[in-house]
Amino acid sequence: MGVALMLFLSAGLLSDHWFSEPGKDYSRLLEFIELKDKEAPLYAFDDFEDEFDESYHWANVEYLNDHPGLIRKIKADLGGGKIRWRLDQLSRRLLFVPEKREEYAALFESYCYDAIDYVLEKTNLDNPYGEIQTLIWERPQIHDQNGKVTAFVVHNLAHEYMATYVFSNERRKKVRIKLNGKVFSGQVGSYSTHIYQREEGTFEFVRDNYTIWQNSAKNSYTALMTPVEETLHIALRAYTERAIKEEIERDSVRSLEEAERVAQEWMAVEEAIVGGLVHALLPEFLGKHLNSLSDALIEQDKELKSALEKYRHLEKGMEIIERMGHQEALEVYKKDPIAFEALLS
Repeated sequence: MGVALMLFLSAGLLSDHWFSEPGKDYSRLLEFIELKDKEAPLYAFDDFEDEFDESYHWANVEYLNDHPGLIRKIKADLGGGKIRWRLDQLSRRLLFVPEKREEYAALFESYCYDAIDYVLEKTNLDNPYGEIQTLIWERPQIHDQNGKVTAFVVHNLAHEYMATYVFSNERRKKVRIKLNGKVFSGQVGSYSTHIYQREEGTFEFVRDNYTIWQNSAKNSYTALMTPVEETLHIALRAYTERAIKEEIERDSVRSLEEAERVAQEWMAVEEAIVGGLVHALLPEFLGKHLNSLSDALIEQDKELKSALEKYRHLEKGMEIIERMGHQEALEVYKKDPIAFEALLS
């Protein structure tokens, strides 16, 4: 413009609400989350796909600048002369560290069920999930479940990228080099809508049929709020997409770049209502199930997010929901997202 059978795995069709265990103490889960994050072993979630990412490209440029010996070798291979270079290809794939500690996996899955059930009941939103499972194998098959979403729980997430650069001189001699790297994303949860432009110029919206959640984070509250936050993103995405489509049509948007700009603006609005709902509802649940969670962690999560561009309306969204009440604000967004956007101005 985001739960236990044997061997850490729980999968199955879910009803609109599932039965939670009232009063369950998740203090032991908090102890697990506060442990140092694991960065191995790394499994592939999907295959490499061509995708330009400016941050990875500039990381590669910085790498080349920091390795003058490599540049000297390239110049020698070209036989001298003025050197030109260009990016030929950049692709990436998602990697994950599986959660193989049985107690940790079972506790986090159980927490997901209870916290999500609590928020769905408070908001009267439908359960969007076909299954929730702790992922312990590479390249999972994601089956169509009549519009339902699969939630994968992992311990840690990273991106692996491969880039090919072409260096040449005036004599048109060329040297290709390939750079490969891995970066832990810091993105604790994700759920995406992809926008494509058809040949005739119209736009198609395709939602992922899965979401991925880490059970770890530097801030324990961030890991605990992610399943709830992503659930609300999934539940509200249809209303956000409707607003994007209306703006595209109203402004006669013709290019994919402009459509994506409109989508990013609306994602900031969606982040505002989702963040406001989480802030209004989740602390009460955590207060009943996690007596040892510090309020300072909640404030720290809010401050870190508010510093990022996509969360620029977050604090205003929290204020609106606190003033209106979560159910009234939610009904405004469902009926007319543009009216909610106006409240943020």
